[in-house]
Amino acid sequence: MVKQISKYSSWFRFGVIFVIFLLGIVLRLYKYPFYPLVGNAEEYAFVWHGLSLIETGEPISWSMLPPYGKENVVWNGEAPNPVGGGGLGVQLVKPWFDQTPLFSVIVGGIAKFYNQTNFTLISTYIIRIPSLVFSFVSMFFVFILARKLFGFLVGIISLMIYATMPTVVFGARLAVPENMIVMLMLISLWLILEYFETGSQLKRNLSFFLGIIAGFAKATGFLIVPFLVFLMWRQKKWKEGIVLGLTSGFLFFVPCFLYGNHFNKDLFYKITLYQSQRPAGWSSLAYLITNPGFSVEVILDCFLVLGFLSLIFLLFKKRNSQEEVILSSFIFSLFVVMITAGRHDQLAWYRYPIYPFMAISMAIMLKQFFINSDLWLMAIFTPLLLGNIDLLANPFWKTRFFFESPFFRFSFIFLLLPATIYLFFPKKILLTVSRKFAILVFVSSILINIWVIQTRFSLLCDNESCPLPQKIDLVRPIFHK
Repeated sequence: MVKQISKYSSWFRFGVIFVIFLLGIVLRLYKYPFYPLVGNAEEYAFVWHGLSLIETGEPISWSMLPPYGKENVVWNGEAPNPVGGGGLGVQLVKPWFDQTPLFSVIVGGIAKFYNQTNFTLISTYIIRIPSLVFSFVSMFFVFILARKLFGFLVGIISLMIYATMPTVVFGARLAVPENMIVMLMLISLWLILEYFETGSQLKRNLSFFLGIIAGFAKATGFLIVPFLVFLMWRQKKWKEGIVLGLTSGFLFFVPCFLYGNHFNKDLFYKITLYQSQRPAGWSSLAYLITNPGFSVEVILDCFLVLGFLSLIFLLFKKRNSQEEVILSSFIFSLFVVMITAGRHDQLAWYRYPIYPFMAISMAIMLKQFFINSDLWLMAIFTPLLLGNIDLLANPFWKTRFFFESPFFRFSFIFLLLPATIYLFFPKKILLTVSRKFAILVFVSSILINIWVIQTRFSLLCDNESCPLPQKIDLVRPIFHK
């Protein structure tokens, strides 16, 4: 009988995981070519770079970095949009050394597979596919990591947050290497934790190898390796950590310099030096926290605010070793953004590696919120969890009463009512009702996130003209080989 119950419980858990994971996939795929809006120059920098390497063997893409000079500019004008409308004004340079080539070759390779023309606004139907695949794997490992460290409940909450958080979902569609780095970092962290448990040297070595691969996707990805060395030091394995760190450095830097020397040694050194001197400053962290977004567009995702509150929660609570892993991963990701992404000109995709650990940190905090749903916690968590409903505000919608002040005030007071009464009459039934309300608020917040993701493009573009991608039959090239 016990085995039967356990079997049914296992199938139920699998069903819950499958449904949430499938939801995350569907949300990422829904209108992915349309939003984020077509014409993000960063996406084309990588696909043009990759296509150039594949077709000509030379790195060519757009850049405005001063060290290139006029002698390296091969074209200056407007890259055309195949479906008409505005193109993209760019300056193409050769050889292009802004980033390492791996991600570019991946996204350029899929563009080549679909016979896309270089130096045009290549269809987002195609160039966003690799990032979507990487994000699917990242979702899976967010759950795997959270469950491994904190159990099934925190794993599920983490997955629900990461699967539906608008900033994460929209960012997961962009053709930028950070999406690949997120996936590699999560797998690498899981492998090193497995090594600490099992002593498997294969998992340890593979963890460092993935850190090297992340560096080939984008140079900042290599910073995963020092973090792995730090984790090994924390486990009193600092000698082998240093050896593996130095070996990884050799395996990363030597190919990078050989790559640069092959095309133009002097220019490669100039670009590398210029990139290393990007402005950073003491207000970088404050800017990061107060300027939300996933692209060049500002979007006030209230889950981001809650996520940074969860960092404070972890910093000040008495932590166990599992929480220490997530806290150090969270802060490490913030640290990388602070020192590499600029002071007040941070590009939002630099922040993507923060979000998996933010989701797990939020899940840890929310678990405590569900247990102790007193008035003060309800007063803070309720508007932050439900705040994304304002992203749906539109004067043309029949549902506009959701965004009006009377509805907000009544709903807010109603949700706080059991906890308020409990403050004066501490009856167990009132605390139980308040806990139920806390769970209701969280579930409602997930539904609101889904609603935001489903309607975002329509809200922005129904009443104005938005750029559209070239429509591509993704299946046809496979059957016409």
